[in-house]
Amino acid sequence: MLLSDYATKTEIMNRAMATVPDLWPIGIDYGFSSVKGISPNKIFCYPNCAVPTTSFSTLLDCTEHDILLKDAEGLWIIGEKAHDIISPENAMNYESEMYERNRYFSPVFRALMKVGLGIALQSNYCRKYNGEPIMIQTGLPPEYKELDSEAFKEALAGDYEFDLKIGSNPFRRFKFSISMENIYIMDQPMGSLFSAITDKDGKQGQAGVRVLKSSTLVFDPGFKTFDIYNISGGVFQNSHTFDFLGMHEIFKRTIADMKKSHVTNITILGMQDALKKGYITTFNRRQMSSQNIPFDTELEKNTREVCIEAIQKVTSLYNYLQNHEYLIVTGGTGNAWFPIIKDYFRNMSSLTILSANCNDTQLSNTYSNVRGYYYYLVGMLKRRFRK
Repeated sequence: MLLSDYATKTEIMNRAMATVPDLWPIGIDYGFSSVKGISPNKIFCYPNCAVPTTSFSTLLDCTEHDILLKDAEGLWIIGEKAHDIISPENAMNYESEMYERNRYFSPVFRALMKVGLGIALQSNYCRKYNGEPIMIQTGLPPEYKELDSEAFKEALAGDYEFDLKIGSNPFRRFKFSISMENIYIMDQPMGSLFSAITDKDGKQGQAGVRVLKSSTLVFDPGFKTFDIYNISGGVFQNSHTFDFLGMHEIFKRTIADMKKSHVTNITILGMQDALKKGYITTFNRRQMSSQNIPFDTELEKNTREVCIEAIQKVTSLYNYLQNHEYLIVTGGTGNAWFPIIKDYFRNMSSLTILSANCNDTQLSNTYSNVRGYYYYLVGMLKRRFRK
């Protein structure tokens, strides 16, 4: 992978999705690195970063990736532009809030939440939103689900009113409500399991059913957590969540390596900009000189080390996977780890390794959880409201 492939991107892709008449289903994944969403007319992603501001007048230019929000709590710069304006000196203040598990009622999380819902409700040439009841499917790491679901639902439910601007488009007013009973939360890796067995029309074919009915393990490395989801014969068996075995840990180790040999104040948030540029900048105060230093070697080394540690967790818990038939690898971090995982298990002919986006390879594995959320919700609603 290129360094830029590790960076969290902003994307809004118009696509007509399978849906349910007279309802507006939304799958949304409020991850620690990015917010991903799917609605009946689009697929989208933007970085998990929100910075309050007193005025938008200081923004000298406007790119297609800029996201601005006005709500009752103030003015917000969201996503890539927010990353760009955070300095190393105040990065730790933002990191502690954005990467905090119990963030559901923080102003930053509420701002990120509103933007995701606003994007999901925007009309386009694929479909127009006409005020249909909003149905939400999201997910949480398995070990957080029981403890956090009620707070997450309370944060999502309620009346909304805000203004949203994307790119060069003017601000648009949004006013809508979401009922508590219309919010559903599943184990996060279950989204990728459902994505891996569901085709582009939202249907499960014979191959998908075979995966579901086999001994299958979902391998879901995220930004901060590493989740494992184990099923057998179509029945959930167990799950595990490990902190510090994801991309956050890879970035943390890479920064530590660079600081051993270079004077740099790079932070976890600052890694996003460094990944786009392909280097970090060091500065020598005495000599008043700076230097751009590539870090691809260190990043690749730490990517491999953390991946191997995660694999070893799995093999120790599940008897070296000798009784499993499928291993489903998912997520953006999973994209970086997939060749390492394939190579590690290359001599195990009894184990088939699947990427969770195998039914829609044009869509990055980054979207696999939320794709599964969306199709699971649509299927459930079709059964519930079948006429």
